[in-house]
Amino acid sequence: MSSVFRQPFVQFLISGAALFLALSWFGGENELDDQYQIVVDDRALLTYLQFQDKAFDQAQATQILTSLNPEARSRLIEEYVRDEIMVREAISMGLDQNDDVIRQRLVQKIDFIFQGFVDESTEPNQAELQAFFEQNQDRYRAPAQATFTHIFFNVRDRERDAAKAMATGLLSELKSKNAPFEAAGEYGDRFFFLRNYVDRSEKLIEDHFGPEMTEQIFALPPGDTWAGPFSSRYGEHLVLLRNRSAARDLGFEEVARQVAEDFMIEKRNEARVNAYEERAKKYRVNVPGVSAK
Repeated sequence: MSSVFRQPFVQFLISGAALFLALSWFGGENELDDQYQIVVDDRALLTYLQFQDKAFDQAQATQILTSLNPEARSRLIEEYVRDEIMVREAISMGLDQNDDVIRQRLVQKIDFIFQGFVDESTEPNQAELQAFFEQNQDRYRAPAQATFTHIFFNVRDRERDAAKAMATGLLSELKSKNAPFEAAGEYGDRFFFLRNYVDRSEKLIEDHFGPEMTEQIFALPPGDTWAGPFSSRYGEHLVLLRNRSAARDLGFEEVARQVAEDFMIEKRNEARVNAYEERAKKYRVNVPGVSAK
């Protein structure tokens, strides 16, 4: 399927059909009087530029258009007219019909256009961002974290009891030597993931060791003392916990930039849904055997 998208004609037809549809919506006074009339004004060129750049950013397109010298503007008009003629000829021949590849790409293009109904140049004010933050506080929470190292004895090459006995025996040696954090690499087997976990989230630790051992790790007192053995599905572990921190709610100032980004994403999604629902009102769905909507 991906090879189909790479065909130049398919890419041209997809982009051209989406451009034609966008211009028919946003053209206003630019709408076609007949099949063979092509009106080229700033609005048409702005829309064309945005599709060429694959970004629906009117402010950026306006800046590009106004900065063009006469020669560059002339070339842009020639390109626009050529593409417009080719698209109309392709559509007149029905080349956009009954093609699932083009249909899916058109859906994606229109969905992108709907999101563009939000004016990116309109910055939300502080009150809006604060309200959004408070309504979505659960998004902005620092997870519990831990820094520790461990020595691993696998149960792939030995029985669980044997692995636990080896870990128990080594624990006494480590304590008697007051073995430091950095000594972990001198003992045990190679673990499937990491040896040292530095400021790693509780979720990641749970993914690697399982919920039971993760709970045991976070219950340890931080310091320089080895503890264990602790069991994971992979084997037995001795752990030295250096420090840990509990989960906490983040303050607005800590995540202000992320809040602003999330706010705009939500507004774009709202615009997309509203634009679709408004246009859907024009259509009637008739399913044989089911009452029409």
